[in-house]
This record gives sequence, C-alpha cells and structure tokens, in this order.
Amino acid sequence: MDVSSACRTFIGHASALRWPDAVVTLNGLNMYEMLRALKALDATDIASFNNALTPIRATVDAPRIDYALTVVQTSQLPATVPAGLTPDQVVTARQFAASPSSIMQELIPRGLLPAFNVGLVAVNNAFMEHRFGAPRPTYSVNCQPVTNPTLSGRILSATVGPFNATGLDSAITSLRAVMTTVQTDQRLVYRALGTAGMLCVRYVRGSTTNISNHSWGTAVDLTIDGVLDPRGNNQVQFGLQLIAPIFNAQGWFWGAGFTIEDGMHFEAGQALAGGW
Repeated sequence: MDVSSACRTFIGHASALRWPDAVVTLNGLNMYEMLRALKALDATDIASFNNALTPIRATVDAPRIDYALTVVQTSQLPATVPAGLTPDQVVTARQFAASPSSIMQELIPRGLLPAFNVGLVAVNNAFMEHRFGAPRPTYSVNCQPVTNPTLSGRILSATVGPFNATGLDSAITSLRAVMTTVQTDQRLVYRALGTAGMLCVRYVRGSTTNISNHSWGTAVDLTIDGVLDPRGNNQVQFGLQLIAPIFNAQGWFWGAGFTIEDGMHFEAGQALAGGW
C-alpha cells in the first residue's frame, strides 16, 4: 500500500517541527497510520507534540490520540477504550503493539513512486574498471579485500553522519554531504538510518560474472531502524523514498531502478564517479 498524502503531510510537519500543524494532521489519520507515524517520533518530539496538543484538545479527537500515544510508548493497550473508538481500531492497535514499526518502514510499491534517477546513468563494470582499475584479480560471492594498491590507497573509514562507512575517499566525502542534507530536510529519516555496508569486493548477488559496485566502495546499502529493504519484491521502504531525491540531486543512482529492485542500494552515478 502507499502512504496517504495526509500521513506524508504529517511527516513533513513533524520533520520541520511544525507541531500544531502536525497535531491537526495526525487527527485525520486512520489508526494504522497514526500509530506508525507516531512511532517515527522520539521522546523529545512526543513531548513537543503533546505541548502543541494541550491548547487544542477540544478541537481534535484528543482521547483517540492519547490512546494511540500510549500504545506507541508502552506497546500495550490502555485498559480503557475511549468512547467512539471502534472495535477495528482496537484490533489495529493490538496488532501494532505486538509488532511495532515506524511508518518509515512501510513498503511502497515501486509502480507508485514518482520519477527518480532522472538524468542519471548507472555505472557498469567496464566503466568502473577503466576509471579505477580492477579491485582484485578474482571474485566470489563473499566479501574479499581490495588488492589493487592504487584503489586500496583511496579506501578510508569515516563517520558520514548517522553511521560509519568504509569506501572510496571521494564517495565518503559525497555521502557525508548527502547525509548533511538528509539531516536538514528529512531529520526523522536521518536518525533512523543505518547501513548494511559500503565496501565489499564480491559479485552482484545472484551472479558469478557481474562485479558489484560495492567492490570499489562507491555504493552503500541503507537500513531503516535496523531493517533492510527486501531486495527484488518491487517495493521500497517509505523512508528510502523520502531521501532518494536528495541522493539523486547529488549524483547518486537509486537501486530501486534496477531490473531487480534493490531499494536499499544507492551508488555513485556515471557523472559523479567519473569525476573521482
């Protein structure tokens, strides 16, 4: 399913700290999205949300919002069900409490995504070997060390914002710049981000001939709240959709555009990598 426009608006308000607007928008969400949207907030956000809720409690369904907040904060259902809360909403809350997750992990069908990777060209092995040389003479399905001394001399480990990464020096610098923008424009996604790795000299998963672009340290796999976006299911996590335009704007190609969808994966596009 797609995330509703109202829920997207709530995330935008919350990310920009527009808490009165966030309260009003959240009030109109169904229980499924309300719970998951609130799960994207941290304790400081929830305190700010509650401060904004207090003076307008009479104009929104405050008991329903209180109920949802309690479920999100305790992973338990309140003993008392507010008047007007329908049984199906209680069932939804019970299901959430048993397996809580943020709206950022919600899977969006690839066919519903707005245009992405516009004007970008993905690199291939011939391009990468011409630009940087072969990382090593032999490969397997497992990660192995870089043996090319020139390339190895450009590999470094550093903090890029929400996590540490090991990759090509220029890619690390660019990724850090991407994350600086993510922190500003999509702070709720930023703090949920982790990584499943950057440098990994191996074949592409499922191949014994095609070398992964991770082998040059110019690609990164991201997680949302520690959860990897499943590869090849033609769906992508909502949080990744929110930050894909930022990656694209700085020359990174999103793996959601591969023949086998790989939404967790971002890699330096041809123009960007060609300048390194």
